[in-house]
Amino acid sequence: MRDRDWDVTRRAVGSLSVWIGTAALFAPRWIAGTLGVRPDAARDDVALPLLVRLGAARNIAMGAALLVTPAPQARRTTEVALLLTALDAAAVWTSRATGDVRPRSAVLSGLVLALASYGAARWHRR
Repeated sequence: MRDRDWDVTRRAVGSLSVWIGTAALFAPRWIAGTLGVRPDAARDDVALPLLVRLGAARNIAMGAALLVTPAPQARRTTEVALLLTALDAAAVWTSRATGDVRPRSAVLSGLVLALASYGAARWHRR
C-alpha cells in the first residue's frame, strides 16, 4: 500500500471512529438500540449507558491515535485496533448466542472485523 493510500485510509477510519465514539458518548441508549440491543434493554438497563460510554471513549482514543500516527509507526496502532475489534466481535457474538442482541449486530460485527482484518493485512504486506 502506498503512503498516500495509508494516509487516506488512516484519516477516514480515524475520523469515523471519533465521530461514532462521540455519538455513543452523548447518546448511548440510542446507539445501543441502533446497533441491535433489545429495545427493553436499551431503554431500561441501568448499566448500559456506562458500558457504551466506556466503549465510546476507547473508540475516540483509537480514532485519535490513528489520526496522529504517521505511516511508519502505524503498524502497532493497526494491530491494537484489530485486537480490540476482535474482542468487540466476540462480545457481540456471545451476546447474540444468549439472545441479548439482534442478528444484525452479529452480522455488523463480523463485517467490521472482516474489514479491519483486510485493512491490517493489506497494510502489513507493504
